[in-house]
Amino acid sequence: MDHQRSGSDQRATAPFAQPPLDGGSPSLWFDPPIGDQDRRHQLTRERVVAEALTVIADDGVQALTMRRLAARLGVVPGALYHHVRNKQQLQDLVLDGVLAEIDFHLDPSLDWTGQLKLLVHRLRQVLEAHPGIAGILKTRDPLGPHSLALAEAFLEPLQAAGFADREAGLAFFLLVDYTVGFAVSTSSTSVNEQRVRDPATRTQLHQFFRSLPPDRFPALVALGEHIWVDNRDQRFTAGLEVLVDGLEHAQSSPTAAEGQP
Repeated sequence: MDHQRSGSDQRATAPFAQPPLDGGSPSLWFDPPIGDQDRRHQLTRERVVAEALTVIADDGVQALTMRRLAARLGVVPGALYHHVRNKQQLQDLVLDGVLAEIDFHLDPSLDWTGQLKLLVHRLRQVLEAHPGIAGILKTRDPLGPHSLALAEAFLEPLQAAGFADREAGLAFFLLVDYTVGFAVSTSSTSVNEQRVRDPATRTQLHQFFRSLPPDRFPALVALGEHIWVDNRDQRFTAGLEVLVDGLEHAQSSPTAAEGQP
């Protein structure tokens, strides 16, 4: 839906360049919503985004529709389009608002591996505080101001460490994909996580593994109770350590130094 904009709402006043999205329509991240004198004091973009975040947290991303959101806000669906162009751009605004909660400032006294680990933990903490948002991050191109700031924060330590351009890009996506993937299966939604968090169910699982025929499943008999445990944080940290150790080894290897593929 196209609208006429006032002189103060021209693209030239936006603080950043606006990449084309959704078939060429401009991004709304840097454009203020179009004014509506009748609803200005009743509905704001902030209210729309906040309510959308609540819907996602309560019922999942699939439950977020413009009609349902309008009903929750007590307005007609058309009123939402004064603030967002469509559901996809609404998701982008919600995502960028959540990423704004991440502290991007890193201690310069930390080495590059320490900076990356700290940033990854911060990203995971924010994503898991907002169930459903990690799923949006997997399906949308994060190009809002805070999304860009997150990418910049990841890439700066990699550049400073001397990674070649291609390797820095691969390392960036390796860390982000690992974190987002882990956050998607949050402890509140994963069936396995719910099982191992319950002591009684966890005990039953361990008894089951010990009861398996040891001639067919010797490893499960011995190790089952060490796998199905409530150790989500430990698993995340262990995986991150392996990833960063691998990046450190790759960065210091002769092949990486020579810039070979």
